[in-house]
Amino acid sequence: MSKFNPNTATTRTTNLAGGRAISMRPEQELIHAVLSTFLEDKYYESGDARIARISSLVVSCSPKFVSNLAIIARKEFNLRSVVTLLISELSKIHRGDSLVKDTIVSACMRVDDLTELVALVGKPLPKQVKRGIRNALLKFNRYQLAKYKAEGKGVSLVDVFNLVHPKAQFATDEQKQAWKDLMEGNLASFDTWETEISNAKDDEDRTQKWEKLIADRKMGYMAILRNLNNFIKYHLSDESIDAVCKILTDPQEVAKSKQLPFRFTTAYENVIGNRKFSNAISEAMDLAVANTPELPGRTLIGIDSSGSMGGDPIKKASIFGATLAKANINADVILYDTKVKEAAFSSRIPVVDFAARIVAEAMGGGTETSLVFQYALQKGIKYDRFIIISDNESWSEGYGRSVQQVYEYYKNQTSTDPFVYAIDIQGYGTKDVTGSKVFHLTGWSNRLLDFVAHAEKGESLVNYVRNYETAHQPVQK
Repeated sequence: MSKFNPNTATTRTTNLAGGRAISMRPEQELIHAVLSTFLEDKYYESGDARIARISSLVVSCSPKFVSNLAIIARKEFNLRSVVTLLISELSKIHRGDSLVKDTIVSACMRVDDLTELVALVGKPLPKQVKRGIRNALLKFNRYQLAKYKAEGKGVSLVDVFNLVHPKAQFATDEQKQAWKDLMEGNLASFDTWETEISNAKDDEDRTQKWEKLIADRKMGYMAILRNLNNFIKYHLSDESIDAVCKILTDPQEVAKSKQLPFRFTTAYENVIGNRKFSNAISEAMDLAVANTPELPGRTLIGIDSSGSMGGDPIKKASIFGATLAKANINADVILYDTKVKEAAFSSRIPVVDFAARIVAEAMGGGTETSLVFQYALQKGIKYDRFIIISDNESWSEGYGRSVQQVYEYYKNQTSTDPFVYAIDIQGYGTKDVTGSKVFHLTGWSNRLLDFVAHAEKGESLVNYVRNYETAHQPVQK
């Protein structure tokens, strides 16, 4: 019996690039399609095509599996639009119990998750959707309701209340008053740092407010990181800039944020030209390496640098690979397309510089993932694991062999059975290699590395979703 991916289908197919591949069973493909998408256009697949594929896959999976995946995608991967899509599709195919209601209660983490759901499902709302939204509203306090009133949007929070009619007898006194104020147009936003900035009279006033917020430490770590370009725009004082840099490079603050280095990349790109901020973010990224798990044994990280990985995908892959390499002293890094290039580096090089070097050295040819295993054979190294970061769109084959054949040959020649983590950066729905210790991950999240730990303990991604348990809110009568 297979330990990690039991009963995995091995149906031969072709991928979107036209190469030989292995099709995924519906559950596995749905995971890949969901966890790797923000429903934007990809190199090989449009956002609309991804929506259609997810919708068709939902029908092929059990309703409970779809429910669990929606909750995981929202709570652990912080995805929103695709979760709304999953719940909407689930409500079309499932009736007769509280599953849809419970999914909404568990998966809707913000008030605007509910307004988005109503906008997608449309009227009339199915009974279980109404009950789910009605119960989910009990999770939110006055501040949260005021923050996400969605005034001026197609579906406002008032519209939601008029559609589902939440029952006041199950609400707290604070919620009852907030609901009343909302419906009467008297639910004012709270005095937060966001409202302080939005209420500034002019740019000079806004600059003073930013500086006071920083001095009073009223902004969280990630809020500061996301607003660095505003600090530049409004010409904060050197004293305030230095205070921000001190916060960004505080090891305790970085550890408390639990962010991996790739979460800093957007901020780094936004402040190019400001050396104080650039240096601070680079230092913070190196500190954040400590939030990355250290893997035992020898690891080969293979980064697909083919043409279809150009732009955003190679940027993601490079920072991911650089992070893993920095955190694991026994990791080797290669780039591959139809040839291999070793990425030599010192452990002392900053993560951001190593990632930039990977992007600069990307070759842009075809995709020959079999070269990852051929490289290991040629070097004569018995790796404990392979981490392959790719879009899984192999089309050319080394020496007439598929990726699967070269992988099997490597195992036979080295008498090893290494873990293989195929990180599908795009989630197109095919895979190049399968096996009892081949583990397919997908997307762009801190949680990917947590799943690596699950895999080495014997827990597959599909089984993780299948067996996921959540606590639901009490049911309204």
